[in-house]
Amino acid sequence: MVLRERIAEHVYDFRSGLYAQVNAGLVVTPEGCVVIDTLPFPQETQEIIRFVKNRLRARVRYLILTHSHADHVYGAYLFPEAEVIAHLRCRDLMVKQTRPALLEAQQRNLALADVQLRLPSMLIEREATLRLGNFTLVLHHSPGHAPDVITVYVKEEKVLFASDTVMPVPYFVYGNIADMRRSIQAIKQMAPVEDVVQGHGEVLLRGEVDSVLDAQLAYLDCVEGHVNRILAEGGGRAELDAVSLEDCGLSRIALDGFGLQLHRANLYFLYGQARKQAAKPAG
Repeated sequence: MVLRERIAEHVYDFRSGLYAQVNAGLVVTPEGCVVIDTLPFPQETQEIIRFVKNRLRARVRYLILTHSHADHVYGAYLFPEAEVIAHLRCRDLMVKQTRPALLEAQQRNLALADVQLRLPSMLIEREATLRLGNFTLVLHHSPGHAPDVITVYVKEEKVLFASDTVMPVPYFVYGNIADMRRSIQAIKQMAPVEDVVQGHGEVLLRGEVDSVLDAQLAYLDCVEGHVNRILAEGGGRAELDAVSLEDCGLSRIALDGFGLQLHRANLYFLYGQARKQAAKPAG
């Protein structure tokens, strides 16, 4: 079941009930709609389509894919008349990584049998602005979770779709922790932002945005500090497993427990990177 939430007068959020509380967005204008990401399974994305057609009596003009990961792009083929926008690296990553992953996933999950990977046709690099029906959507490159992530700021409604740059547990295994730190700090400098739609999980409302972003930055510092300590002490997996989410200021029930898996993966990823760096010869 998809949870639909009206965030502002012309902005909606749709949240997956089948996988990791993935969020997709909808901006409604007099000249048509903009969809921001799709949901992991076709039947969920179809709920967005039915809402646009049956409730709003509108059509989707643009589909923005915030990055190439499967849970955000699998439904793109269901919008054949929409122009698809993404970061310039997104198209390449979809061809090299998302497409083979889809073929494997279709062997395991019949719900994905009809999915066809639709590639973006409009590509951005650092920043772009989309104007539609008196609404302004500003797209920013926001690497960290992955190299091709973009955020989407709906200027008139002061709503930011932050994609996976902002999640209940920051996750950088496919990207870079330093980039993620810079991207979160950049969001803190954006003004004015009243509501933030995370890539996964509940919408952050006015008054809680700064504190949540500060907690996520503190989490990044915390996991990095623990990994450096464990490496210096000659520790390994057992010591990494002893570092809880609570130790780093976040809740283990984030994303219905899925956040703990993300946390573990972050620790192992950083540890592996640190060991490789330490093994490099000096000079």
